[in-house]
Amino acid sequence: MVFWADLGFRAKTNAASRAGGLLAMAVIVGLGSAAPAAAQDVAEQNRLYQQMVRNPTNHDITFEYARVATANTDYEAAIGALERLLFYNPRLTRVKYELGALYFRLGSYEMAKRYFKEALASPDLDPVTRGRIEAYLPDANKQLQPSRFSGFFQTGIRSQSNANYAPASGSLLSGGTLFALPTSSQKKSDVNWFGLAGLAHDYDLNSRGDVLETRFAGYLTAQDRFSDLNVGLFDISVGPRIALAPELLPGATIKPYIVGGNTWVGGSSYMSTGGAGVALNFPSGTRFAWGPSFEWRHADFTSSPLQTFSGYGSGNWYTGAVGGSWQISQTVRLEGRGLYRRGDSDLIYQSFDGWGLEAALTWEFAPPFVSIPRNWSISPYFKYASTRFDAANPNIDPATVRHDDRWSAGAIFNTPITKAIGFTTTLQYDRNNSNLPNYRLNNFSVIAGPTFRF
Repeated sequence: MVFWADLGFRAKTNAASRAGGLLAMAVIVGLGSAAPAAAQDVAEQNRLYQQMVRNPTNHDITFEYARVATANTDYEAAIGALERLLFYNPRLTRVKYELGALYFRLGSYEMAKRYFKEALASPDLDPVTRGRIEAYLPDANKQLQPSRFSGFFQTGIRSQSNANYAPASGSLLSGGTLFALPTSSQKKSDVNWFGLAGLAHDYDLNSRGDVLETRFAGYLTAQDRFSDLNVGLFDISVGPRIALAPELLPGATIKPYIVGGNTWVGGSSYMSTGGAGVALNFPSGTRFAWGPSFEWRHADFTSSPLQTFSGYGSGNWYTGAVGGSWQISQTVRLEGRGLYRRGDSDLIYQSFDGWGLEAALTWEFAPPFVSIPRNWSISPYFKYASTRFDAANPNIDPATVRHDDRWSAGAIFNTPITKAIGFTTTLQYDRNNSNLPNYRLNNFSVIAGPTFRF
């Protein structure tokens, strides 16, 4: 069917969004209440600080001040208060653990390791705290190594209401004439096995903090009913992250990189890409970070009779974006990105302008059992993309220039069980509104399976 000509691109876009992820309506609610709540938290921290100054030997006030400061991501203030307590009473094992966790959040892994080890050596350390330290201490040790390798794997089952990406109307245009799809080619549900992998390697280049970063993402599916729609893809990038001006702009970095990848559909290569880019990052304290980026890729689509019906063809893609993250509190983080993409194809009706917005809100919370060492989290997310092509495709409708508005909304529920093993469930709804019936579709998917991190 001709509408399958866009399948590889849709599958790659869908899989890439899963492999990375990103805010449903919770973003609006969260932003609406974040500012007043943050102001109240700061006022409470200031009030407790005044009480702590007046009563320096009152441990309860100091603990409460450290708790509120930590919730406000004012980790330096919490560290100062807890270290004052430890100075007067070096046997406070719980304080050593809390200091280790705070230094870990700040990226001071040597200090985190020191306090974790001191807490482990205390005879009165309770089993729950010991389990949490044993979960985070290897991470602190890894961060102190000049060569660091980490990864994420997930496998499981995905169920989709529109597994064959068929037009919602049950019809399509060809040469300006509308045809009804046969029943065998209309929207059908299916389940598939999937495997998802994300790998990262960091190598310290020098003592000032420059790092060579290598990133890999891979995705595979095996459909139950539509084996000819099995998808495979990988994407890899490598480049140095360089400190811009450590004394003037602490933490600010620039990363030039090269990138490439390939996508297969039904066991055959569908699209390959290669290019380069540059990304900047400007942190502001422990709460904010933002940065612009630019990327060029050359895309090569496999030639086939159906390629003339596809919305996308071989050519160059130029993407400019601005992204950022806001640590609203210790347990709530907001991430977002806006982008513009220009696609120049060999065929004018496959050239396009695209705009996009995406955001994700992650809320961490304590697991139901104290024996679980890592927090659970839920991440609602939202994505929107608008694509306008340069000219009408005469093979579809010579009188209509294609215009698509695609949006996705969903939530990821992450439930670690041990320090390395967990279970992740994702719910997602996709809808593509187009002025051509070939590309109008919707799809609801449920993704679930065990995860492994190292």
